[in-house]
Amino acid sequence: MALTHAREVAYWIVLLLGWLWLGEQGMHLGWSWASGVLAVALWWSVRLFCRGSAWALGCAPWVMGLLGLFTALGAFGLKSQIAQPWAHGTLLCLAVVWGLWIALIETRSQVSTFQLGPLAWHPVLAAGLLALGLLWPAEELLTHLMVLFLLALCVGVLYAHEHLAASGTTACRGQRAGLETLLAPSAMGLMMGTLWLGNAWCASLSWSNEQMVGAHLALMAGLPTLTALLTHGAKSWQASPTAQTCVSLSLIVVGALMLLGNSAFHGVLAMLLPSLAWAVHCSRQRIPLGPAHRRSPWLTRSFALLLGPVLLVWVGAASPTQGPWAMQSALALMGVLAAGQLVFLGWRKQGLHLAFSAT
Repeated sequence: MALTHAREVAYWIVLLLGWLWLGEQGMHLGWSWASGVLAVALWWSVRLFCRGSAWALGCAPWVMGLLGLFTALGAFGLKSQIAQPWAHGTLLCLAVVWGLWIALIETRSQVSTFQLGPLAWHPVLAAGLLALGLLWPAEELLTHLMVLFLLALCVGVLYAHEHLAASGTTACRGQRAGLETLLAPSAMGLMMGTLWLGNAWCASLSWSNEQMVGAHLALMAGLPTLTALLTHGAKSWQASPTAQTCVSLSLIVVGALMLLGNSAFHGVLAMLLPSLAWAVHCSRQRIPLGPAHRRSPWLTRSFALLLGPVLLVWVGAASPTQGPWAMQSALALMGVLAAGQLVFLGWRKQGLHLAFSAT
């Protein structure tokens, strides 16, 4: 059981580092390419494309260790190539390997973090370790060494868990649900992927890079833990998983409406509410879907890619000329889609109610 908890902490470290560290390196090495978000977008694309695939379901345990080792070695070697013209290409190759690794980790997971107990402390501990490694050291070299140390630690933990659990692995087969389950992760991913662009709300608050990183860590890792803790004892939430989906969608809609305001308060809410939607999404109960409600895995992946990495690249490419409007329009699109999904879910519920009444 201890190794299971350690694996969840390692997973969150690998996930959060993918957003933060790859994004920072992309800003330094590839700013001319979609404002530096290309590495994160590529990592995100590979992760979504390969998660739940036949390859991820059937590969041997040693593949987990090998991909982790290549990721750590790539992060180590990138430091010596920063001044070279091919440094950005090396970063993109690293993003692909890292994406394969995180896709394999998520596919082979046997349990959700938020099902391990009433307090999902794993993302909070992972965020704390990252804050210690990324924000505390005064020298860039120490920060890089901390990143390498955390990656090496995660490689060992994840491989050990995969090796010991290989005989009885019950792998996650990926999402087959509809658009309503993709919007909250996509909105959160857009905010994490554009962290280093200095979004409108961050600029209006005059936050430093350290403060922005700390805030994003708190929103992505701390808020889901707090939300899961608060809703764990609420029987009504446990009895109605669909209500959690509707709450998540509603938060995205209201967050998009906050973009109409011009004050710093509206900017904070525009960042907080989609993050809260992501937190509700993480802590929701998983329920089996009937055949009529399932979607093709290729259709689900296509929607996820369009609303996530593709939209992120568009935001990065449009930001130099459009400024904050690029990100605001992306979140507005999320709000429109979420509103449409709320209408659809209400219509479907009404249709089912009428069908049952007729019988």
